[in-house]
Amino acid sequence: MVWGLFPVDPLSGEDKYYIFSKGTYKIGRKGCDIIINKDKGVSRIHAELTFDASTSPTRNKSPPDTSFVIRVKDCSKYGTFIKTDLGTKDKVHELPNKERILIDGDVVTFGTGQATYRLSLIPLVFYFCPSSETFKVDRSVQDTVSSIGARIASTLTDECTHVLVEPRMQVNEALLNAILAKKPIVLTDWVKLLAEKSIRSEFPGNSQYRPSVMVEEALVDVMEQNVREKCLQGFTFVLEPTDTYRFGSSFPSLLKVCGAETVATSEISSMSQDSQYGEANRMICVIPISSGDKFGRLKHLSLLSRVNEMDLISAILSGNLPSTSLIPPSVVISSSCSTDETVVADSDVEEEETTSSVHMIDATEKAETPEKPATIVIEESPVTIVEETMNLNEYKSVNLTADTEMKDYSDVTMRREDRNDEPECGNSEVIYTQHLIVRDLRSTRIVRSTEVEGVVDFKRFRKGNVISGNSFSSLIPFAKDPYKEYDTGEGTKFMKEEKKRKQREAVAEDLFHNEKARKRGTAGSIHGLLTRS
Repeated sequence: MVWGLFPVDPLSGEDKYYIFSKGTYKIGRKGCDIIINKDKGVSRIHAELTFDASTSPTRNKSPPDTSFVIRVKDCSKYGTFIKTDLGTKDKVHELPNKERILIDGDVVTFGTGQATYRLSLIPLVFYFCPSSETFKVDRSVQDTVSSIGARIASTLTDECTHVLVEPRMQVNEALLNAILAKKPIVLTDWVKLLAEKSIRSEFPGNSQYRPSVMVEEALVDVMEQNVREKCLQGFTFVLEPTDTYRFGSSFPSLLKVCGAETVATSEISSMSQDSQYGEANRMICVIPISSGDKFGRLKHLSLLSRVNEMDLISAILSGNLPSTSLIPPSVVISSSCSTDETVVADSDVEEEETTSSVHMIDATEKAETPEKPATIVIEESPVTIVEETMNLNEYKSVNLTADTEMKDYSDVTMRREDRNDEPECGNSEVIYTQHLIVRDLRSTRIVRSTEVEGVVDFKRFRKGNVISGNSFSSLIPFAKDPYKEYDTGEGTKFMKEEKKRKQREAVAEDLFHNEKARKRGTAGSIHGLLTRS
């Protein structure tokens, strides 16, 4: 077993110590195996702890520990004291050979009393998860376990502290039982890590020694218990009889360990009963790997998502159920044919012997991809039928003549009807009566007609290109050339004369200034002086 020497006062600032192998460990100040800094009365080498491989008694009714027997020997000036259950303190220095045997739970004080430690037993019982029926624990691993004072259990019991597995082993019932027991699952290499050092100030963690196991053909990491315990919270799984699943009766228990709820298919009669399993829970059907998916045949379960049994096992091990593992519910799509029927409101006045409103019904073949009903605006105009005589009680097939003049329809609505009376003829033709014209929509939807003589089609009114009387060009006659001078004849003549006068004045002023400058230059030259003389 692993022994621990822990400060009684956790706030004292002293370190914890874990001892993994037999031997003698010195207690004192700097340079010792167990260092005490707070108490100035602790000697340089204050005491010695000796761990021997022999049977040691325990205070409780559990079987005696056969790993170590522990002795403490006093080597100090101020002494080493052991507090017993009776409340008395035994001074080790006064005992024979200045030593005493320690057991689990003893409190040892070194020096003046500020350094007090409790000796505690840390049990390590390993269970090796068999990867096959012929699995045997490797001899080297057994020796490593024995070297740290731990032991190996033949079966998984409450006494086991860790479950050791081989890397890439196939998931089996023994591994799932370890998950049900909420035991840490680690690789066997972690035991070798414990045996590397005989004494440590921290207990080695096992997060880097998480195993990866095979689920079918997928490699799945086995996460810690704190990650797995709530990974399926909020889900309710609908299960078939447990004997149809690979892991039988343990399968529902695994789901509950991870925070999920389970319900049998026999307990659900309709989807309206979801509320009794929690409104916030998402219901998912679990498909057994042996019998296949039968949930789609049940009407009240066909709208639920589904997940395969082994995908759910992977989620239990890894602590995560990805959305890609869920199979969406089946959606039944109706394949019945339908047609678009357009009911057109009454049109304008029609120049015929009888004035009637035209109702058009467009029957179209259903496209390969079903389309949603839509509102379509179709232009309406009087239709000229190439037929002079017409029997109102008789249906005829004639061609439709349409021209390019356009009118607007109003109040057009669409509705879908089952196409039970699809015309057998594939040609584009019109079956008509006085009040009904049916036309195949494979031709253009826009219906045009010629204008009836003598009737003005006000719908075709277009605003002409006529400039309004209040336009800018009408009010400002020189808008095209705003810088051009416009005036009567007298005003124009005056402006021209005034402009010429200003030009003459400018020329005269330039000549005056030029002559004045020339004279000034001549007066200052030698030639000018000679001329004056």
